[in-house]
Amino acid sequence: MAQLKKDLKNYWYAILLVIIYILTMEIIFHKTCIFQILFHIDCPGCGLTRATISLFKGNIKESLHYNYSCIFWLITILLFIIDRYIKPLKIKPFPVLFIITCLITIIRYILIVIFKINIF
Repeated sequence: MAQLKKDLKNYWYAILLVIIYILTMEIIFHKTCIFQILFHIDCPGCGLTRATISLFKGNIKESLHYNYSCIFWLITILLFIIDRYIKPLKIKPFPVLFIITCLITIIRYILIVIFKINIF
């Protein structure tokens, strides 16, 4: 808990800037994704929020349909939270897992946008 308080104290301005960005983009463009605003196409992370909400509701098939990389992102974030705030892990999987998750997200995007292949 002390680490969380320390992080919030050290990064409050970054959190505030993200909140201001989201509110501003929603008010002006009715979207928060700069990728969609500039290029008018879905970004690689498109559907992650809907996928996460569906997954938390227990609707796994719907979650996978929106963006199946959601599961990898949740695992990566969960391991990071455990390592940072609960109990340090002996093996530090976060950097490698983060890179793998990014690659999965990008490969998924390429399959859908370029090759029109959607696994789910």
